[in-house]
Amino acid sequence: MKTKSLLTGLLVCLLAGMAVRAAPAPTPVRFVDYAAQFDRFEARTHDLPMDQRVAAFHAEFDRTVPGLYADRDTARLDRRIAKALADFPSIRPAYRDVEQKFPAALTVAVRHFRAIFPDFTPPLPIYLAHELGMRDGGSDYVAGRKVMLFGADAIAVIHHDDSLQPFLDHELFHLEHGRHFADCDQFWCPLWQEGLATFAASTMTPGADDHQLLLDQPAPIRAPTDAQWQRALCIVAKSFDATDGDTIAAAFTGGHHPPDLPARFGYYVGLRVAREAARVQSLSTLTRLNDQDARQVVAAALTRLIDAAGAPCPPPARQGQITSLAPRPA
Repeated sequence: MKTKSLLTGLLVCLLAGMAVRAAPAPTPVRFVDYAAQFDRFEARTHDLPMDQRVAAFHAEFDRTVPGLYADRDTARLDRRIAKALADFPSIRPAYRDVEQKFPAALTVAVRHFRAIFPDFTPPLPIYLAHELGMRDGGSDYVAGRKVMLFGADAIAVIHHDDSLQPFLDHELFHLEHGRHFADCDQFWCPLWQEGLATFAASTMTPGADDHQLLLDQPAPIRAPTDAQWQRALCIVAKSFDATDGDTIAAAFTGGHHPPDLPARFGYYVGLRVAREAARVQSLSTLTRLNDQDARQVVAAALTRLIDAAGAPCPPPARQGQITSLAPRPA
């Protein structure tokens, strides 16, 4: 009997070892740092006239990082470069601090993800760069290649505090979500993408406040939206299948937003929609929904919020056309 038990134990250990070898740990997440190059360039050219600095900037960065700094409007790009160079000394200490903290913060964000998604590996290259004030984070195209861009300059201004970690959680979540949910044109698509990313960040950083969840940019969003909650729900329900850029911008980028609602109110409504959906399904399940399945979940969650608020508007249809004619950067 003892011999049989010993053999059984050895077999279990052997199988366990095979399982471990069959599932290697995900590879570490790396990024490319172009932020330091901007810092060095600014210091090296500080005493040159601005027109010469901008010309030298193009000569260096167009050669070493083609496509990182590009705009169809070259005059507008030159103005951004000049402003970034002129403003840089005022943010240099915070900028360098971001450079120093970014690797560890990215490692923690990846650890957060792998607690929920064990095989998480970013599907895009990650760049840390001076983004000329264009973004703190998001995916975009550099020389025809889609990459994840983190703007060290904007991070130094907005996230030089305890909001860096949940911000990275939010942005990396877009990468994981994008494996299953494709960009689409309808209003409800960014509502779901941004709302679920905000909800994920709140889950990964329990107790995160509105600043950590980016719900205070450019001004507080929660309280003014709560004060007009029925109206906010009805605007979202009415716009659910809209595809025009102005309607989407009014809720998510601050462009021409309704005067009684704050800029980017769509992020907060999206968070409430995602939280309502998570009452029924787990975050990992919601993340893996494709566009067709997600539409039904979003419509159902929004309908429950409308009913609970007694909002005087019809809920969105559970079914509808989904198009992907103009994918947006995340």
